[in-house]
Amino acid sequence: MKQLLLLPVLLFGACTTSAPKKTVALPAAPVGRPVSSNGLRDSEQIREYRLGRYVDARDPLVMHEGHPLYRVESTARWDLRPNNGAALPRRDVVQRPTASADDAVIAEVNKQRVATRAFTEQTAALNQKLGELGEAVGQTQEIAKQNVELKRDVAALRQQLNALDTQLRDRKPTASSPSPSPEDKW
Repeated sequence: MKQLLLLPVLLFGACTTSAPKKTVALPAAPVGRPVSSNGLRDSEQIREYRLGRYVDARDPLVMHEGHPLYRVESTARWDLRPNNGAALPRRDVVQRPTASADDAVIAEVNKQRVATRAFTEQTAALNQKLGELGEAVGQTQEIAKQNVELKRDVAALRQQLNALDTQLRDRKPTASSPSPSPEDKW
């Protein structure tokens, strides 16, 4: 019962209000000095892709009109390489390549030019040889045709000679044939 009497006393005590205390928040003082992110963070790389019309893969009844698509290729991240002062170049300054790099590039370009010239000359020589071979093949075909015609002519002449030989043999057995004159001899 004593517990029941304590309950209203506690409830009345909770209902009493006191004046709220006002607290004032002071602006935060900067802890450190502002620092540029050059050399500390690698910036994110975003690439734009141009898409034409396409059908949605999830719903074949939906077609998307052509539009650009932006994709984050790599997110920003901390540069964890050791900082020894001169090792990290400033990222916002473009450095001119050194003369030795230029000389190496020029030497490689010249080497490629020489190789290209040699390749072009060899290609021209090969094309010339192929042209000559084509002409030779054409001449060989013409000669083969002539050989076939000559073989036909020889076969026809043999047949005619064989026919003449048989005619001569048929005439010789007759005794009434006159003797050949000296003019007929060949």
